[in-house]
Parts: sequence; structure tokens; C-alpha cells
Amino acid sequence: MPSAPEPLAAAGPQVRTVVGASTDVGRLRRVNEDGYLAVAPAFIVVDGMGGHASGRAASRAALSALRPLAGTRITDPDVVVDAVVAAGEAVSAIPSQAANQPGATVAGAVFADLPEGPTWIVLNIGDSRVYLLRDDLLSQLSHDHSQVQDLVDAGRLTPAEARRDSRRNVVTRALGAGLEQTALPELHLVPARAQDRILVCSDGLSDELDDAELATVLGSGLGAQRTAELAVAAALEAGGHDNVTALVVDLLPEETR
Repeated sequence: MPSAPEPLAAAGPQVRTVVGASTDVGRLRRVNEDGYLAVAPAFIVVDGMGGHASGRAASRAALSALRPLAGTRITDPDVVVDAVVAAGEAVSAIPSQAANQPGATVAGAVFADLPEGPTWIVLNIGDSRVYLLRDDLLSQLSHDHSQVQDLVDAGRLTPAEARRDSRRNVVTRALGAGLEQTALPELHLVPARAQDRILVCSDGLSDELDDAELATVLGSGLGAQRTAELAVAAALEAGGHDNVTALVVDLLPEETR
């Protein structure tokens, strides 16, 4: 059995996390179905699905189940998995008579104190994403659960073609959404280093900005909050076809003020 979360310790004697958060309804939607948790050590974005009321209810229910991760010291990845499973159960329990059942995608990075050292526990279900900017190089840490990603993995689409494909927003895994099988998050454990910059975002950001554009925004030299705001503004300028949410998390040396 996983150990219960412990009271949050500092992110080690040498580093600390600083987070910036921004979200916007976009230019075409009437309701923002995105939500986020941005309290150390948990930095998570939830993107609701199922229509205005259902999507918003799904994101709220999921975030309520994930909130116990905030302000705790994480020493076991299973604690994160259990929280995401609880989020899925909370979404599935929402009463709905709508044709489209409440559902949500989720992605996040949780700063953990594991036996092997400080670690980013990267999680996702669906097509919300987690990126890492390290040494001026941007990499996607999460793996989309979508029809086009399956086609890319099979060699039937290029990443560039996938960005334009009409199926790009069809997810294959989600929290709730009327799925009988419990959705388990895909996890990646990434050793954390001072000066890491993490981006957690809904697909409203990554659909509008490609990797080169994201790298430019994240490498702008601005602080976490201003960078998150700049990322959302850039997505709106590029079209803003969906709700858009960005969390920017910096892992800074403790002496940096």
C-alpha cells in the first residue's frame, strides 16, 4: 500500500518551486471548462469535457479529488496515482442525463522527494500536456492519448500532419466520460534539476503554438507568472479556438530571491 502524504517539506535545502498560472475562456467558447491546481508540490491542469455544464462540473470534481496533493511531501508515486484514480471516480459519479457524459483530461507535474533524489512525477490522461525547458531545450514529457498520436506512433502520420488532422482532439483516454474502465495515469519519473522550467497546459495552448513557439515563450527570460500570461496571450493571438490554461513552474536555487 502507498504511504499517506506527509506534511510538505521544502523542496530540498538547495531548491524551491515558483509557479505562475493563467487561464482564459478563449475567443470562441462561452464557458471556461479548464481548471488547475498550482500549490506546491502539485501543478496540475484539468480540461473538462461533455458540454458547458458537464465539462465545468467534471473539472471541479476532479480538482477537488486532487487537492489533497497540495501542501504535502510526496515520497511515493503511488500517492499520485491514487489521487488521479480518485479524480476519475469523482467525475464518473457526477449525475448527468446529457448525451455527452462529464469527462476530463488531466496533466501535471508533482515535485517529489523520492529515494533516488528530487524528481518530477509527470502524469497525464488525455491530451493535456507537460513540457520541460532545460538548458534551452524544450521536450514534451507527457504522451498524448489521442487518435492522432496513435497514428503518429504507428508511423501513419507525421507530427506536423497530426497538428492539422481533423481527429486531433479525439482523445482515447479520459477521466469519466462514461468509460467503464478506470483510467490510470501514464507516469514518467524525471530527475529534477535546479533551473528546470516546467509547462503544464491544456490542449488549447498546445493546439495553437507549436514546439518552436512554446520554446520562444518559455525562454523569454521572464518570471513564471509573466511567462504563463504571455503563453496564454500568444495562444489567443494565434486563434484562441478553445479554453487555454498554462502553468509555468520554475525550480530555482534557494538563494535566488
